[in-house]
Amino acid sequence: MEPVQTQDQAQDRTQEQIKEQTDGKGRKKIRLPKIKRNRKLLVQVGLIISAIFLVLILIMALLLEKGYVRSYLESKEEYMQPLAARQSINFDDLNALGWFFDEWEANPVVAYSYVAADPEDKNFMEMIETFPLEEGTTSPVFDLEKIQAAPERARRILAAYIYSDFYMEQMMSYVLMQNLTSLIIDVSDEHWGTSIMVVGDVFEEDLQGLDYNPYLGEDLSELLDGLDGVKKVKTSGISVFERYDSPKNGNYYYIYITPIWDRDKGVVRAVQLLVYDWSRFHSSVVKDVIWIAGVSALTLALAAVLLLFFINRSAIRPVGKVQRGVREYMETKDSLRAYEHMKDIKQRNEFGALADDVTKMAVEIDNYTEEVSRLTGERERVETELALASDIQQDFLPGEFPDVPDYELYASMDPAKEVGGDLYDFFDIDATHVGLVIGDVSGKGVPASLFMMIAKVLIREYAKTGTSPAEVLARTNETLCANNKHDMFVTAWFGILDRTTGKVLAASAGHEFPILHTAGGEFRLVKDRHGFVLGGMEMTRYREYELELEKGGTLLVYTDGAPEATNAGLELFGTDRMLEVLNSHECEHPRDVIEALDRAIAEFVGEAPQFDDLTMLCVRYNGQ
Repeated sequence: MEPVQTQDQAQDRTQEQIKEQTDGKGRKKIRLPKIKRNRKLLVQVGLIISAIFLVLILIMALLLEKGYVRSYLESKEEYMQPLAARQSINFDDLNALGWFFDEWEANPVVAYSYVAADPEDKNFMEMIETFPLEEGTTSPVFDLEKIQAAPERARRILAAYIYSDFYMEQMMSYVLMQNLTSLIIDVSDEHWGTSIMVVGDVFEEDLQGLDYNPYLGEDLSELLDGLDGVKKVKTSGISVFERYDSPKNGNYYYIYITPIWDRDKGVVRAVQLLVYDWSRFHSSVVKDVIWIAGVSALTLALAAVLLLFFINRSAIRPVGKVQRGVREYMETKDSLRAYEHMKDIKQRNEFGALADDVTKMAVEIDNYTEEVSRLTGERERVETELALASDIQQDFLPGEFPDVPDYELYASMDPAKEVGGDLYDFFDIDATHVGLVIGDVSGKGVPASLFMMIAKVLIREYAKTGTSPAEVLARTNETLCANNKHDMFVTAWFGILDRTTGKVLAASAGHEFPILHTAGGEFRLVKDRHGFVLGGMEMTRYREYELELEKGGTLLVYTDGAPEATNAGLELFGTDRMLEVLNSHECEHPRDVIEALDRAIAEFVGEAPQFDDLTMLCVRYNGQ
């Protein structure tokens, strides 16, 4: 395992590599255009951070305001609930509540004037004559039947004094807690929104700027319609708290709505609104929140500036240097000059490692470019040599076909690569005999072509000694096996044509079956007996057989590139298609035979690549 190196050590090693690559030679520095993308990135980061901080400040201010207000109003509920409960108890104890409400609403001025015009309590004394006081109290005794039986003046005096008692009770509640307003409003269907009693002036604008209390009989339905809790209290009889923002003066109110029951009828006759004006507190909360938000904004702004400074120093500036180094390398392809831009990056973090890696990458690219240049030159040399080898191979094969009256001959070879491993040959053994050879070496390319040339020379030389085809193949096999270190082999067919009779004495070393055409007949496959391939095993013996070419008869020999030609669907051309093509064409000359097969195979293969060499040799016997 290699020891871990520090970033400085890695940069020193990289610089040494660069100096070795450039031989330590300094080069003139090229001035590059100033990079502006880093500033854009800094602005983008600043905008993102500012947006995040702004959202945080807004959320904090909102939560702070909500928390303050909720806590404050919850504390006020503890004061408002017992005051409202006290008033509710008083109204619950009022006999004939419905009659008193009807009387007050029908005669609002009289209900108040009897008490105001009685400084010597004469009206009060007159009332207790009809409705005596309850023993030990200052409350008169009455019920609905007694009230209805009393004179009208006595009823009105009773209604006025009862109203005055409740009004004074409301005044006492108001005094107990400043900034409270107490309202009692009729919510019956007949008198919806009619004011019964108002204590306090918090709702002065909402109460149309009326003069002194009691505001009895005024229409406050507009106020009730703006409170969602009133209908809920009327239908359910449950007290609720509700926030109300006045549309007329813009003040903020917190209202406790409680029901006032008409026990005789079992319905909610009126509601009591205990109202607290918390506008001043709201203003102070808003000011506090704004102050806190301002301080927070300044703090976060300072933090943002410090953060941006750190990002610029630790990230953006190093990235800019790396970018300049990359641009320098793109312009000059000089890794040393690229390193000059990045060697000052001292950050011991990912950006420092990035600079080191980019420098290494530039060195590797230089090395790779040099290697590619070398390989490109090597490849061009190899391609030139292969082209030369292909020309030599083509020159090595017979290029001129005999022009004699007794037989016609034509051959072709189409290699799959630059050079192929197939071979064909024809040559005069003597004045009346012609040697015909076709073969296919294992493999492709230059090794196969060299092995092919050796096999071709051996067969030609041994054939000219006057031996039989079987003996020629046997001697060729022994020679190839003696020096075949790479285990290459050749399939071959060798025949000797007797120009006087048209007979062909032949032998096969594992080669494809020949195709024979008789005059007036069809092309057919001759399934001869194969011997073992040349170069495969020593001491191999081969059998001869005889083919007879009648006048006008044709013999075709070929390599496996013809029947094994494959199309895009991986389907083989096959010998059956070869026979079908040959029998469907009028082939007067061996050239016609080979060209007809070439066209058919090319059409069958289509765009599929050629995998094997394709070689054919055809001879037509015309007779003496």
